[in-house]
Amino acid sequence: MLLTCPQCKTVFRIDNTALAPEGQQVRCSVCAHIWGVSAPSASFQAERSDLNDILRKLRLPAAILLLVMFISGALFSFRGPLTAHFPSLISSFNGMGLAIEPDLQVLEIRNLQASYQGKLLRVRGQIYNADSFTAHAAPLQLRVIAEDKTLLASERLTPDHKFIPAGGVTEFFVQKEINMDTNAEVRVDLLPESLLLELF
Repeated sequence: MLLTCPQCKTVFRIDNTALAPEGQQVRCSVCAHIWGVSAPSASFQAERSDLNDILRKLRLPAAILLLVMFISGALFSFRGPLTAHFPSLISSFNGMGLAIEPDLQVLEIRNLQASYQGKLLRVRGQIYNADSFTAHAAPLQLRVIAEDKTLLASERLTPDHKFIPAGGVTEFFVQKEINMDTNAEVRVDLLPESLLLELF
């Protein structure tokens, strides 16, 4: 317990068992002041002991709760790469209401090529995964826009593979019959929508 000298305000730490149960006089070693001190009551000591027991018993549940929260946070944050490695987990996440969406920040379209002969338009390219983990391939949106900004065609595309390894690519290809002039713009964009259920 802690004792404070009422005269010089020096604080001393003493063992409770050093005091007589009925209390006693103590002398300050700094200013030599003498005053009476009562021993802590048995009920106070019992309450403190009970509190310590409760805190000891709560350590394990608290540690388990923190571990569960940490694992849950990691699963939530890394559910994309995790389900790309273990696709069977997708239904579990969907069942919990956690959508799995392609991470468009790590995907980019490369080597986009468009050619046409008459009314037949052919578009091919690659989706590149810049991440250091396997990623879900995103669906694509093809748009053909005339010089006057008229939308000549719009179509959703599915890449060749559902998953792209780290640093890897997956191809996509489409051919479509369309009335197109040489100045038309061909655009292919990654879709941000959660469409993985359609990919499986």
